[in-house]
Amino acid sequence: MLALHGTGGTGRIMAHLSGLSRLADERDFRVAYPQAQGEPGLEDPVRGAAWNAGPGLGCPLHPGADDTAFLQAVVDRVDQHGPVDSRRIHVAGFSNGARMAHRLALSAPWVSAIAAVAGAPVWGEAPARPVPTLMFHGTGDRHIPFEGGLGALGRQVPALPAREAAARWAALMGCGPEPGTEDLNAHRLDLWSSDACQVGFWTVAGMGHAWPGGRPYAPGADLPAPDLSAAHLIWAFFEAHPLESP
Repeated sequence: MLALHGTGGTGRIMAHLSGLSRLADERDFRVAYPQAQGEPGLEDPVRGAAWNAGPGLGCPLHPGADDTAFLQAVVDRVDQHGPVDSRRIHVAGFSNGARMAHRLALSAPWVSAIAAVAGAPVWGEAPARPVPTLMFHGTGDRHIPFEGGLGALGRQVPALPAREAAARWAALMGCGPEPGTEDLNAHRLDLWSSDACQVGFWTVAGMGHAWPGGRPYAPGADLPAPDLSAAHLIWAFFEAHPLESP
């Protein structure tokens, strides 16, 4: 699994906030925490480290960064240290890293499935094959508002309303228009399906810009929902969606 940090983040911060390393030890999978270009540890849209997922989403100091190629190189490097199952190369991202996960789904045929936490889809042509996707978004997010538009915090890049964006992404992946639904505590899962793909969207009640079940990404940052574990739900989703042979 590639785990992608948000703007100004680092691999260490991503490991800390997500709990994926602890889960990897329990479930016997490997996690790589690559580092985007820009200044690590600085949550600043001009200088902070960020993935170049689309217009206005990368670090302006590195406008030509080809992060799709870089992340392919990361996978290749990990494979040199121990064989990687090419059917199970998954990507999980937080915030700007979630947007990069969507970019990889559109542009990297080696991606088996993605998970996007507190992010928003980036758009383009449908990929060569549908990519199973699991998304999480807090209703109190002030960086990428659940209702869409521009947030009071974070990058000034407008987003669609989160559930509308999920439905549009599901359509791009070839899923049917009507999702099934499931409730867990105050939270809700919408799940769009087809014979080839699933797209799930968790509405996380009351949560801000955070990783459900994890830790705040910085002192004073929004608190994660304590009763929903994104790490466990993501890994269960990934286990169920290996890359199908052509």
